[in-house]
Amino acid sequence: MDRSLAQLEKGMKRRIVVACAFFACGLSGLSARLVWLQVVDHEKYAEEASDHYSDRVPLPASRGEIRDRNGDLLARNQTIYTIVADCQHLRDFGITCVALAKQEGTGPRTIKQNYEPKEIVSKYLDLVSKELSGLLRIPEGELKRKLMSKEKGRIVLARDVEEDAAQEFRAVLGRYLIGGIKLEAGERRYYPSPLSLTHVIGYVDRDGFGREGVEKVFDGEMRGEDGYRYIERDRRAREIHAFRGDEREPRHGNSIRLTVDMSLQVRVEEILDEVWQQYRPEKATAIWMDPRTGEVLAMASRPHFDLTTRQGSLRNVAVSDFYEPGSTFKIVAASAALDRGLVTPQTEIYCHDGFYDEEGLKLKDHHPYGMLTVEGVLAKSSNIGIYKIARQINRLPFHDYVTNFGFGAPTGIELTAETGGMLHGIEKWNQSSFSSLSMGYAIGVTPMQMASAYCAVANGGELLKPHLLKAIEDPRGRVLWSNRREVVRRVMSDETSSLMRTALAKVTQEGGTGTNAALPGYEVAGKTGTAKKNIPGKGYADGRYVVSFAGFLPADQPELVGLVVVDDPHADGVSLYGGTIAAPIWAKMASQAVRLRGIVPQDAERHRLAEVDPSAVTIEGITD
Repeated sequence: MDRSLAQLEKGMKRRIVVACAFFACGLSGLSARLVWLQVVDHEKYAEEASDHYSDRVPLPASRGEIRDRNGDLLARNQTIYTIVADCQHLRDFGITCVALAKQEGTGPRTIKQNYEPKEIVSKYLDLVSKELSGLLRIPEGELKRKLMSKEKGRIVLARDVEEDAAQEFRAVLGRYLIGGIKLEAGERRYYPSPLSLTHVIGYVDRDGFGREGVEKVFDGEMRGEDGYRYIERDRRAREIHAFRGDEREPRHGNSIRLTVDMSLQVRVEEILDEVWQQYRPEKATAIWMDPRTGEVLAMASRPHFDLTTRQGSLRNVAVSDFYEPGSTFKIVAASAALDRGLVTPQTEIYCHDGFYDEEGLKLKDHHPYGMLTVEGVLAKSSNIGIYKIARQINRLPFHDYVTNFGFGAPTGIELTAETGGMLHGIEKWNQSSFSSLSMGYAIGVTPMQMASAYCAVANGGELLKPHLLKAIEDPRGRVLWSNRREVVRRVMSDETSSLMRTALAKVTQEGGTGTNAALPGYEVAGKTGTAKKNIPGKGYADGRYVVSFAGFLPADQPELVGLVVVDDPHADGVSLYGGTIAAPIWAKMASQAVRLRGIVPQDAERHRLAEVDPSAVTIEGITD
């Protein structure tokens, strides 16, 4: 019996040893697994946990504003939201059970006991789809299928959600304890007046990069630099503020202040809209500048586009398109001849009674003129007279004056897609093209070039670089950089400029072609332009014209230069000339400009600013 007991004890010890060995191996394996998880796979699981509860939240930089010279807002950023579903949080039991418990009026533990895990997720997605489908404008079934389309990552449910709608989302999420749905803040460009100054302002793309106009030219200044913040979230995806991590504050973009006067811009565009409706042109452009500084005060073209939808024509006719200017170009030959001392304003030019047939050239005037002074040639817009003036200059000096006025090269204004127009090399000129050039044919100019050229005549003979940028300001409104008057070159002497101002003033006086540009109380100087429209591949079209008027006031000390170009107007009962179409449009815009810019009449006693009635200047029913 003692032997049996001994054997029993021995067996018991063996089993205990085996059991202990088994437990030791199990615990050792568990320890090894724990060591493996903590050491070898630590980064992997830490990353998964971080992905689940930690987040790197971008802190968007605000794009700088665009304002006019008086501080009126033209463009700013608006806070918008992207509605995002976090697929992992949508399947988190903590989140799903809490929401279902509230819906069923019970506790989370009861939910876990009553439903299988897959059923809990499905019922939760039903809840989310039901409560958010209306706000998202997505049918319930479609929304649930979208939420079930993947189990990891994120699903974008809506973009460009504005603040009012975002508040409704937050209310619904809070009311039903919905987790896994996040509102990510972002910014979108907002334009208070989306149909004004469109070609100048330009636009930004969906990613916030400038693509046209000022938005593109000054993109680097306005865009700034985004920041970030690392945060941790609880099981319902709410931020735990106590555990905020590293962060970098965003650097907000600088603001751009333009030289444009929006009060004048609005009036110019209203009149241009009338022109667009009345004359049904292919294109129309107006530019107004301060000839003393080169600042652009207003610039508008039709057709244009909507800054919000970008529907319409994105092409900025004022700087991108060129046209044959006709008689507004005659300032080049007249200025060159006066500047070189070849003629005086009173030098008489024989105009061959309206028909010139010499040297193999045949030139015509609209009216038969005999002897005209140089001033008379400009006032009557004689083609024959201006050619005979240009002929005294010779081709090379004339070419130099053309280029000195800025034709044939971009002006350098701060806009995209500016062209240099079209100017053939002097080696391609012949007698016919030279005569055509003197009267504004055989050359392509942009409206911006022409406006700048008239600024040179008006300001004493200096070609200035036109500019739209007045200043760059930091987010607090402090001026970082201011634009200054920049002289490109001297085109003519101050004396020649004075003579040209006097001569061009005769154009708007009795007997001149530009009398419809006259403005009570002011001496207006300028030039009409009428050119046959050249259709590519077809030549000059009968009855189709590009009409224009370029002018400035007051003639003796100009404070304002304006250009109006109407490409291919259509009208019944009105001659299609620069003097009958463009000149009265110019006068109507000028009547608004002198009032808004505070330009005092030269005879202030007889013509007070308050008495300048813009409605008295019409743009219809006028004959030459």
